[in-house]
Amino acid sequence: MSQSQGVAAVDRALSILDAFRDSDGCLSLKDIAEATGLYKSTSLRLLASLERFGYVHRLDEGRYQIGPKPAELSAVYQRSFNLRDYVVPALNELVNEVNESASLYVRVADQRLCLFRVESKQVLRDHIQEGDTLPLDVGASGKVLRFYSDHAVSEFPAALQSGDFVARSIGERQPDMAALAAPIFGIGGKFIGALSISGPRSRIDDAAMDRLERSIRRVAINLSIRLGAPPDRLPTPI
Repeated sequence: MSQSQGVAAVDRALSILDAFRDSDGCLSLKDIAEATGLYKSTSLRLLASLERFGYVHRLDEGRYQIGPKPAELSAVYQRSFNLRDYVVPALNELVNEVNESASLYVRVADQRLCLFRVESKQVLRDHIQEGDTLPLDVGASGKVLRFYSDHAVSEFPAALQSGDFVARSIGERQPDMAALAAPIFGIGGKFIGALSISGPRSRIDDAAMDRLERSIRRVAINLSIRLGAPPDRLPTPI
């Protein structure tokens, strides 16, 4: 069996854990079998292993809930997590693909902060540095930051499935510059920031906008998944 195929028993056990994601916290054996498509006998064997290692806990009435082990692993993840390790490779991928500069912006009060930045090799480009703050009320990334930081997570799915996943701006902050931005999400669908491509309007015309939108959409979705966002709550890459 190749590495890409994985191990079937592990896949089935993980599918049981995934079944709790959209539940009220407790599932019966019947609920688990229906959610995973596994036989009850198979589910029971896997649940016994998961319980032994602390991933699930069996209640007295026979229902199951998540055990303490995922919380322990979450704490380890939080301690070891470094956003730069995830974001900068995505920015490099974007810059190498579209040959324009890419950034990640986060909202700080009523401004947007450039948290990470990778410059293109173009001589004519938008000159922004990590740590720079820009107005929140103009620019593609400002639009993304305002919308997703002002709305609850429960309101995200409808917006994400709409055609407005990628925001555009032309000449809003600087007359000769254009930009596109897409939201980035993390664990539980929590909004993190805005991934942005920016460059001169002489290169980013309407035709280029369509091409860049496909690229930033794909990279933003893949980065969000790597950061822990539920794939089923994200739009499909074009």
